Amino acid sequence: MVLPKIKNTWLLLIVITLLGNIMPMSSYLFGQLPSSDLEVFLADFNVLDEKIELNNLQNVSNNLGYDSQPWFSSDGEILLYASNRGGETDIISLNISSLEKTWLTETPNRSEYSPQFRPITEELSYITLSKDGIQDFRILEVMVKNGQQSKIETVLEKESIIGYYHWFDRDSYLCFVLPTENMNSTLQWHKLFNQTDSTNKNIILNMPGRSFLAIPDTEYLSFIDKRSAPWKIMSFDPITLDIKPILDVLDQSEDFAWLPNGYPVMGSGSILMHHNGHEWSILRDLSDAGITNITRLAINGKSKKIAIVGELIKNN
Repeated sequence: MVLPKIKNTWLLLIVITLLGNIMPMSSYLFGQLPSSDLEVFLADFNVLDEKIELNNLQNVSNNLGYDSQPWFSSDGEILLYASNRGGETDIISLNISSLEKTWLTETPNRSEYSPQFRPITEELSYITLSKDGIQDFRILEVMVKNGQQSKIETVLEKESIIGYYHWFDRDSYLCFVLPTENMNSTLQWHKLFNQTDSTNKNIILNMPGRSFLAIPDTEYLSFIDKRSAPWKIMSFDPITLDIKPILDVLDQSEDFAWLPNGYPVMGSGSILMHHNGHEWSILRDLSDAGITNITRLAINGKSKKIAIVGELIKNN
């Protein structure tokens, strides 16, 4: 079995080794409420052969409450994340050079999560959550005419239960659909038609994780399969809808990112680790920076920046 257009051979070796190792479904349940006191940290990284350096780590959110779900623009100049503001969650755009913050949403009685930029367009996409628990998948386009700025919001999927997603192209995305009374959480592949609520949907499997990312130098996406222990990072082919195992996750962690050289990165407590194709190795212990309970990660190869979500260690 061969990954198409793959340049990092260790991924291919792991796929071959693990093929056929998917276990029957177990009783893992979705639903750990996120910590209410998270911060977003930003650092520079440098990859030299198999040595990875992490420098200039700083707290860029510095905000009480929930700050999470970082996402880089394709050019690496902007970092999006969801941030608490007055008890609701809005979307912040952070210029990584100046560290200037801009609030992109301000919606009374509604919160926004999972910000991303839609491919090819200048549109911002996100999941909205109303006070009565209704979730929509929306895009926001900022228009400037005669020096005046206006925002146009469009609902892509109305009253859906999409929790997390990753755009593959302008009209298709891999997504985590929350459990219902009749079904566990599912990994689904959605394709939009004419930017309307008309969507072609394919269920890929049950019990996925919440992180979806493109695998560097391939045409594949990746996600975590939580159907059995140990959980696995999987590849997903958007053309054939095939899935294949890549490697076991670190300590049942649910969040990961990819370095440009194809090494996955995960966190465990205060330890940030990477897999070099043979084993998990320590990238850096962040306890010296006062960080613990690492969760979400985002990496951009162009700007050589890594965003890390974690909690500040509380001194008794």
